Amino acid sequence: MAKKPAKKTSRRNKSGAGLSISGGRDVSVGGDVVMGNKTTTTTVNLSALDKALQPVQQKIDALPVAPDAKAELKENVQKIRDEVKKGDQADPARVERWLKFIGAISGDIVQVVGAALVNPAAGAGTAIRLIAKKAAEGQA
Repeated sequence: MAKKPAKKTSRRNKSGAGLSISGGRDVSVGGDVVMGNKTTTTTVNLSALDKALQPVQQKIDALPVAPDAKAELKENVQKIRDEVKKGDQADPARVERWLKFIGAISGDIVQVVGAALVNPAAGAGTAIRLIAKKAAEGQA
């Protein structure tokens, strides 16, 4: 028996403010998320971010560099992912530092990471998208 595709649903606050959640197979959260007394606005789509970063791992594995350099590249890509998923709370200076580190080892990898972060579907903040674009162009 064929499996039915996941039904896509969406819920929005009728006032147009607050939290909006949409999903099916992928879940995207946008709007103001309140945790305790702290409000964070985020629109990071982790599924899209992970999909955009997937080619990076394959490129790193194919590099003709020492295994410890590959491990450092993967670690820095993971740090970038973890920072970007913070949404508006992400620190662009950290992302820029990690991109420079990656670029020092491999210009090809920083271009692929930059392309992933510039992709609007990934949900990286404007500052991070600009930094990623600059880092990727600097390696071209």
